[in-house]
Amino acid sequence: MIALNQTAWRRLCKVWIASLILHLGCNHQSVIAQNNSRFDIAEGMIDEDKLIAEPIAMSSLPDPSDEIAELLTAGQIQFISGGRRPSKMYGLRSVGFINREFDAETRFNLSYHFVSRCRWWWNEDGIVVRVRYPELELKVDHTIWFRRRPDDLSQFWNLKLVQHEMDHIRLSTDPRVLNRFETAVRKDESLRFSQSEMRLVLGDDAVPQRNNGANSSNRTGRNGRSLGLSPDQVRMLINQRVREHFDQTVELVEIRYRELDRQTAHGSFAVPEDGPLRGWLDRSSTEPTDTEPTDESADDPPSR
Repeated sequence: MIALNQTAWRRLCKVWIASLILHLGCNHQSVIAQNNSRFDIAEGMIDEDKLIAEPIAMSSLPDPSDEIAELLTAGQIQFISGGRRPSKMYGLRSVGFINREFDAETRFNLSYHFVSRCRWWWNEDGIVVRVRYPELELKVDHTIWFRRRPDDLSQFWNLKLVQHEMDHIRLSTDPRVLNRFETAVRKDESLRFSQSEMRLVLGDDAVPQRNNGANSSNRTGRNGRSLGLSPDQVRMLINQRVREHFDQTVELVEIRYRELDRQTAHGSFAVPEDGPLRGWLDRSSTEPTDTEPTDESADDPPSR
C-alpha cells in the first residue's frame, strides 16, 4: 500500500526594491507521503532519525526514457534516501496512521517571482491600481525521499513506487496548470482595493484617511497617484492579489495529487483509462483555459 497523501503549507516571501519597479517572490512547499509493500521491513527495525540522508546521483541511475528525461528537467527533481523524513525535518505534517512507516515522500516546492509597473489613484471606495508585469515566472522543483536506497538501481525506473511518484511529477509540472497562474495574473490589469481590504492587508494605522472634500487634489497627485500611499504599501497590495492566484494554482495541484492517489489506491492500481485523471497525465491532451497567456509588455511607465 501507499499511504495517504497530505499536504502542508510553508511559505517564504522575499521582496526586492529597485526604484519604484516592484519585485516580489514567494514559495510553497508540500509533502506527499508514500508507502510501498516492496520494502518488507518490520516496523521499528530502522530508526530513520539516526540515519544520514544521502543523494541518489542521477549518474547512478540507468538512462531514462525521453519522456522521463523531460520530466526530470521540468520538475528539477532530486532523489535522496535515508535520514529523517522531509515532513519531520521541515516541520511539515504528513498524515498517516500513528507509528506507520513511510517508504517515500515527495516534496514539491512551487515558487513565483514577478516585476510589476503600476499607477494608482483613489476611487469612491478605495484605490485602483493599474499594473503590468514585465517579468512573471512560476517555478517548481521536487525532492523525492526514500526510506532506504532501492537495492537494484538498474531497475529504478521500473519500480512501481518510482512510477507512481513520476505520475505526481506529471501533475505538478503540467504546463496547462502552471500557465493558468500567468494567465490569471496578467489579465487582471486593474486591481481595485476597498479601504477595508487595504486595512486588512496594510493594517488599520497604515491606510491614510480619505478627504471627502470637493477638492480632489487632496487625494490625487499630478500623475494620478494616490497621495498618502507609499510604493511599498502598493507593492503589498499587488502581492496580495498575485498570491491569491498562486494559492489557487497550488490548491489545484494538490487536488490533482489527491485524486491520483484516490483513483489508484495510492499507486496500488493502474490509472483508469477513462475519466479526467488520464487527461491530466497525458501531456498530448489539451485543456482549455479562460484566456491564453499574453506576452503584452507593460506600457505604463514606472510609478514616480
